[in-house]
Formats: sequence, structure tokens, C-alpha cells
Amino acid sequence: MTLNTKNLDRLCLGLVVIICVICSYWAVKQGYRQKRQIHEENNLISRKLQELDLAKIKSQGLSTKLDRVAEDLKSLNEKIPQMAEIGLFLKNVDDLMTSLNLVMINVQPFPAISEKLYTRIPIKLTFTGSFTDSYRLLWKLETMNRLLVMEKINISQSMVDKPCRVDLTANIFQRSEPVIRAARKEP
Repeated sequence: MTLNTKNLDRLCLGLVVIICVICSYWAVKQGYRQKRQIHEENNLISRKLQELDLAKIKSQGLSTKLDRVAEDLKSLNEKIPQMAEIGLFLKNVDDLMTSLNLVMINVQPFPAISEKLYTRIPIKLTFTGSFTDSYRLLWKLETMNRLLVMEKINISQSMVDKPCRVDLTANIFQRSEPVIRAARKEP
């Protein structure tokens, strides 16, 4: 069979059409594949952004809780400090007594008593002044920022026109070990 130019032209034209159809099909298929891949990547990115937003919200919540715990711990450190700071406590008591016109007669600290989580330090205070000023001092001691437990309070007055004499034992506290370690169960 001999190919003439006309048949050869038809054959070449057919091959060109077939190649164009195959190339068009391949290009459309690649475009569809890329479009599907871009759509999947966009879905993945949107899910990751949603997860990131959720993580940010949770992080803010945890940060708020952490701030509250830090404030509570700071308050606890002020109420029951790591060190007794007896000098600062006695200075505060002296300032209170001076402002209330009370006269300190005696201050006598006793030996510290160790407990499981804290150490209790009893301090005997003896002072004189009017009953109302003495009562105000006791109230201010109870409501001060430092944890203080008063016991053995004796208020006496020898004569009606004389000032009251107050003998009391106040317990101040210091932590024996950090609260975090004490709260954990160690093996």
C-alpha cells in the first residue's frame, strides 16, 4: 500500500487531532487534580486555623487561671510567709499600738512549734491602754494581711480610771516547706 500525499495528510491530521485530544485531556485532568489538591489544602488550612483559634482561647483561659493561682499564691505568701519575719511583724504591731495610743510593756517570743506544713511561733504581748483602743488593736491584728491566731487573752483593770492591761499570746506562722511540694504525693 502506497501512501499518497492526500492519505499522508489525513493520517498526519488524524495524529495531530488525536495528540491534541490526548494533550487536552491530560491538561484538564492535571488542572482538575491541582484544583482538588488546592481545595484539600484550603480545607486543611481552615481546620488548622480553627484549631489554632481554639488553642488560643484555651491558652487565654489557662493564662487567666494561672494569673488567679499566682495571686492566690502571693496572698498565701503574705499570710503565711516562708520566713517568719518576726521583726517586721513586731514593727507593724508597734506602729498599730502607737497609732492607737497603747503602751507596749513586754514582748516575749516563745520557741517555735513545728507542725506538718507550718511552724507556729507563739509571742506573748503585754500592753496598756483604754479598753476601746485595746479592742481596736485586737480587731486590726485579726484582720491584718498576715495570718495571726490569738489565744489566752487576759484584759484586766485595777481601777476604773486606770488603763486596761492586756496580756495575750499571738501565734504567727511560717511555712515549713513550699506548699507545692507538700501538696504533691511523693513516692
